[in-house]
Amino acid sequence: MVHVGVDLHKRMSQIAVLTEEGEIAQRRLANDPARLEAFFAQLPPRTPVAIEASGTWWWLVDLLERAGHRPVLSNPKQTKAIAAARLKNDRVDAERLALLLRGDLLPTVWIPPAALREARELIRHRVSLVWLRGEVRNRLLAMLARRNLQPTSGKSWLTVRGQRELHALPLTPIAVTIREDCRALLPLLDEQIRRLDDDLRQRWGEDPRVRHLMTLPGVGAFIAIVLVMELGDIHRFPSAKHVASYIGLTPRVRASADRIRSGHISKEGNRLLRWVLVLAATQAARQPGPLRAWFRAMKQRKGTKIARVALARRLVEIVYHVWKHDCDYFTVLRRGAVRG
Repeated sequence: MVHVGVDLHKRMSQIAVLTEEGEIAQRRLANDPARLEAFFAQLPPRTPVAIEASGTWWWLVDLLERAGHRPVLSNPKQTKAIAAARLKNDRVDAERLALLLRGDLLPTVWIPPAALREARELIRHRVSLVWLRGEVRNRLLAMLARRNLQPTSGKSWLTVRGQRELHALPLTPIAVTIREDCRALLPLLDEQIRRLDDDLRQRWGEDPRVRHLMTLPGVGAFIAIVLVMELGDIHRFPSAKHVASYIGLTPRVRASADRIRSGHISKEGNRLLRWVLVLAATQAARQPGPLRAWFRAMKQRKGTKIARVALARRLVEIVYHVWKHDCDYFTVLRRGAVRG
């Protein structure tokens, strides 16, 4: 069987073809779909093609699938750890991918279907707008704090009365520019986020997986949709622990001889899922029920921050069982699959 490694860049691709006899043939092609389709059409059907997971792999995976081949995404960090070399260039990288693919040593990542990739892009766009809104708010509040200005009509500058007071503040010309720019951006971002929330609910709000996940304490429509879109297929995870590891909520473990030490969580995984689960844990800790009781007991022993992350990990376990068994939160509690 022929194995192929592709070192993909924005404008060019270095392609290494490893034949059955073990010979390597290298080609460097521009990222022109017509030329690449003609090149891959010469290969046997269902040829495995290894590509490093970067920010631009979507279009090449689609092209390979249309050509009848089998794209394989490699985990860049793990691939570099396995095949570190003193000499590093595009030809070496492409050859390394092909060799690891043939030896079944390539650390791979899951390739979501095209429709799911599109859905994820919309969700991440919405999240980026939320983060941008927070940055604009912080910039406005920092400008006021540098001048030791505090609202007298309430506790925050962001309330309706605080905004009226902010508008009437006598400021220097530069501060006025910052104030007006921020006050113009915030309503625009609010409107865009509301529109995207409506769009997300309309598209996926009635999905049975979303409805079941919304029964969890602290999980609303948006967080449930994020969980469904970002995890994709829960059956690709053998256990809840694997899901937690994928998200980056499992502790680092250092083992030497008979000593095993657990450290802080790895934070190596899906950042967006980690963020929404900590948000859900923050809300779940305020709602009456077994999760709040468990959180308070953990808080007394470990402190608020560690307890919140531990509760996020507990929510991951519940999400896994709710989704896998197609049931709601209360059914999972009755079955005793997850404590608390």
